[in-house]
Amino acid sequence: MSSAVWMGESEHVAYQAAKSGLIGLTRHTATVGGKHGVRTNLLSPGVILTGAALKTTTAEFREQILASVRSPRLGRPEDPAAMAAFLFSDDAAYVNGQSLLVDGGANFA
Repeated sequence: MSSAVWMGESEHVAYQAAKSGLIGLTRHTATVGGKHGVRTNLLSPGVILTGAALKTTTAEFREQILASVRSPRLGRPEDPAAMAAFLFSDDAAYVNGQSLLVDGGANFA
């Protein structure tokens, strides 16, 4: 899920409503499956500079986005991947039903 749902835009209402439903589904699934050892968490990445993003965006656009985050850089594919790896690890065994933003601090919820 993208982190756009946390922003409360005046456009893309259906998109945001659908994404918001994933938060409820995550919590429901964690509630139903938790006692059976099923952990369900939701990752919401912000702007991630994939190869395609680097090819299709301008340096000016990337600077504008960078100005909106509380990180010294924009996201890389390794950032949400590292969070997913953590959540799958035994170190995250007590993390369940959470919606985690991986967006460089762009959205404080």
